[in-house]
Amino acid sequence: MNSKQKTKTGIIGGGPAGVFAAIFASENPDNEILIIDKQDILKTLLPTGGGRCNLAFGEFDFKELVKYYPRGEKFLLSVFSRFSTADTIAFFEKIGVKTYIQEDFRIFPVSNSSSDVRNKLLEKIKKRNIKTIKEEVTDTEIKNGKFLIKTKNRTILVDNLVIATGGRGIGQKLAKKLGHNIIPQKPALCALKTEEQDFFDLSGLTLKNISAGVFFANKKITTQTGDLLFTHSGISGPLSYKISSYCTYLDFKKEKPLRIKINITNRENFEELLIESIKKNPKKDIINIIDTYIPHGLAEKILLKNQINPKTKSGQLKKEERKNIVKSLTEFCLNITGTKNGEEIVTAGGVDLKEIEQKTLESKIVKNLYFCGEVLDIDGLTGGFNLQNCWSTGYICGMTLK
Repeated sequence: MNSKQKTKTGIIGGGPAGVFAAIFASENPDNEILIIDKQDILKTLLPTGGGRCNLAFGEFDFKELVKYYPRGEKFLLSVFSRFSTADTIAFFEKIGVKTYIQEDFRIFPVSNSSSDVRNKLLEKIKKRNIKTIKEEVTDTEIKNGKFLIKTKNRTILVDNLVIATGGRGIGQKLAKKLGHNIIPQKPALCALKTEEQDFFDLSGLTLKNISAGVFFANKKITTQTGDLLFTHSGISGPLSYKISSYCTYLDFKKEKPLRIKINITNRENFEELLIESIKKNPKKDIINIIDTYIPHGLAEKILLKNQINPKTKSGQLKKEERKNIVKSLTEFCLNITGTKNGEEIVTAGGVDLKEIEQKTLESKIVKNLYFCGEVLDIDGLTGGFNLQNCWSTGYICGMTLK
């Protein structure tokens, strides 16, 4: 009597999403799973979280968690209801990766090592007899209801095909060939260039946890909060990443910039505090009063921009000068003229979510074709959100194939 023929599943992409899909699909012993990637499996996991692997974010209400995704929010409601932050922690604890939650709610392995996380996942792959091929996929096509996966060296025939190539891989090209619409891809979570060059020599200076209003064509687009880092060409850091992510598809440039307005003192009653400080210290240099609220170098730049000598005694300051200082610090404006090319953390855009079944992640266009991870038109902010997308969509994809 012949043994039951195994179902073959090919997974293009050996990143977090593809590996999760493989692990859960392999729970069925009748499945033969193959991961194909041009680079080492889970190599893309190593730099995440600055090498510490920011596994997830400590928001356990999935309805709140989805709000951290500029694209994919509604689609992820169903996804996160089935595999949540708690499920992510439980999975990694089970394979020997203990975790902890930082004060900022980011979740890391206790070892603070991406390599440790990767090694545990690789052990799981080995135990499940999941095969891997280190070759670059060049093409796919459908033949007699099955999929042909082509590399430079071979052609592989599979029953099911999973595309999990991330935001910058070949996946979108393959999906388009198979009939899917691709939302145009743009850099997201990236550094921003500013029209103002006055602050370029403050590169490396950071303002902690400040709030910025973002305006385009005289309309307020969003308000975002986070750390802002000055660079040699503009700004970077969490606040910059959030702004770039929410404004990805706006056509801003030097002729039509994006404007951000910031209270860099982080105090709503700054004018009152300044007046009080001047009354108490009329003989003190104004620079030495301002730099109690903001970094000294930035204080000096702003005073000079307002044509105020930093060594002016605070008691000699004119009312108009004081007003100008208050406005410059509480309505600090930067004109954003573009993104810093090649430095984006993720890519917005990808396979159109309208063409994907939420409950299974199967294509609505091609039977037995699945997508998971950042190849989809889903991207989150920094803080573990993009990895959570990979874990959750990979899980659903794998369980559908189980």
